[in-house]
Amino acid sequence: MEDTSQDVAGLVRTVVMSKSVAERILLCAQMYEDAKKFARIMMPKGLTADEQELYVFQRIHGMTPAEAANRIYRTSNNE
Repeated sequence: MEDTSQDVAGLVRTVVMSKSVAERILLCAQMYEDAKKFARIMMPKGLTADEQELYVFQRIHGMTPAEAANRIYRTSNNE
């Protein structure tokens, strides 16, 4: 939260961390689904199903699935 004061960020952290692990996982899953909905709003018309999935992934993660996989691989191998 770079655009939020430290006081508010601390409050949000306290509230989130007061939830159970299951509740936090559900919260993250819902936020991810919401992010996909927002990405679809910006999606150009006429994309194939595969292109739509790629577009949504890139909007959310800022990279292609291949780029994400390479980053994960490099990180897991300490490269």
